[in-house]
Amino acid sequence: MCNDVLPPHGLYIVRMDVFAEPSMPSVSSDELDEMDLERTIDRLIDQMKHMSPQELQDQVHRRFEFRVCLDCQKKLLANPLGKPRDARHGEN
Repeated sequence: MCNDVLPPHGLYIVRMDVFAEPSMPSVSSDELDEMDLERTIDRLIDQMKHMSPQELQDQVHRRFEFRVCLDCQKKLLANPLGKPRDARHGEN
């Protein structure tokens, strides 16, 4: 993050997993009976044809690993997403 040279044993490792929320939507048996699964699968395959392997992977799971210095580690812990914060205390 800061481009400082990290000493061999003076760093922190940050791991991030980004993945689709795994729970299934509730579907009734009547909805399943009415569903045209073949058409649904064909439509999904057609959508996937226009996506790169990277885009397809991003829809499922990505894992990142970063090595950061102590100052950057503190910044990440205080604000993991790096979003702008208001100056007001206790309301963020």
